[in-house]
Amino acid sequence: MPAVAERPLGAPRKWAYRARRTEGGELVRGIVEAVDHPAAVRELRRQGLAILSVELGDRGAAVGEADTGDRRRARLARSMGKDDVVAFAQQLSVMLKTGVPLAEALETFAEQAPRKDMAEFVRLIRTEVCEGEDFSAVLGKHPRTFPTVLVSLMRAAEASGKLDEMLGRVAKDLAKSRKTARQVRGAMTYPAIMMAVAVIAVAVIMVFVLPKFGPLFKAQGDRLPTPTKALVWLSGFLKTGWAIYVPVLLALAGGTWWWARTEAGRASIDTAKLRMPVLGHMFRCLYLVRFSSTMGSLMAAGVPLVEIVRICRDVTGNVHYERLWTTLEERIEKGQEIAPTFREFDFVPRNVVAMIASGEKSGRLSEVLDHAAAAAEDDLDIAVKGATSLVEPIMIVGMGLVVGGIAAAMLLPIFNMSRAMRPGG
Repeated sequence: MPAVAERPLGAPRKWAYRARRTEGGELVRGIVEAVDHPAAVRELRRQGLAILSVELGDRGAAVGEADTGDRRRARLARSMGKDDVVAFAQQLSVMLKTGVPLAEALETFAEQAPRKDMAEFVRLIRTEVCEGEDFSAVLGKHPRTFPTVLVSLMRAAEASGKLDEMLGRVAKDLAKSRKTARQVRGAMTYPAIMMAVAVIAVAVIMVFVLPKFGPLFKAQGDRLPTPTKALVWLSGFLKTGWAIYVPVLLALAGGTWWWARTEAGRASIDTAKLRMPVLGHMFRCLYLVRFSSTMGSLMAAGVPLVEIVRICRDVTGNVHYERLWTTLEERIEKGQEIAPTFREFDFVPRNVVAMIASGEKSGRLSEVLDHAAAAAEDDLDIAVKGATSLVEPIMIVGMGLVVGGIAAAMLLPIFNMSRAMRPGG
């Protein structure tokens, strides 16, 4: 059995540390080599660092340690869904209002977390907060979990000392946003389900039901009606021509997906969202709710206007709104008013532009935007109900025409045969 190599007595070892610089208070991590723990501490103090933790870390270099920690942190962050973030903000707000310290509130939330990974993630946040990092900075490390709006509001709350109030506000705004997203998703899901049912029903009829009538159709030969001939050909193609139409459908799906990711494709889709009948009004209301609510919350918190515009660019997620925000950012930097810029884009309702102009002149723009968001939410509710009630009969009529047309084409030969069998037919 080969001998195991032993570490020479007094040989330096690697120690992973977390510390803050004496000047500036910047948080640093790294690896230091020392014979033992006291020697590592002495070396770090000699470098002018305020030590937070020093642990034996022979697993690799500092970059490797950081990469491992980042991957673990990203995995844990994925355990927290959007509804969990709303609950996180709500419960922290309530606990902070009753005087519970932030670190204790985070630990309490972790103890009652429904999943182990989620509890571990919140405890990681608590650890970094206890080590002196700003709460907003810790949340900002996870943009996929915590929205930019939340991070900006937390940064403003830390500056004003109103963390509990701002957490309550952001929880309310996030909950409204989730409700709005569900409304729009529900309105879009119904027609998608109806379309899928129609396609499946037609496929079953064409592949399994129609072939049962094959002997009857063959007996009539060339006397088959044209619609029935077309139906028989299509049925046969669906059963035997899959090697042709399956690759074609996959190519079309892949091409559509690729096109939708291009600038031209995205612009076309975003234009359709704003312009198409029935659903266009619903999307315009959705975008209005998102940007007015976000702007109102951030302005009330004292976030700089330029930063608000940059956040709204991510919130709306439409190329036409991106042009609006880019133009607005340029004019804000030049010291110009914002209402004239909104007036240049026709997808922003004129009444909202008038409200923004009035709020800008009176210095109550955040209040005005909150009122605009509330009104837009009511309009969105009406638009979603209207779209759903209108799409439903259209889809039913469409399905009836398709299925009824197939049934008629299948029954036409039978009617012709019965007519021919009548006396004098």
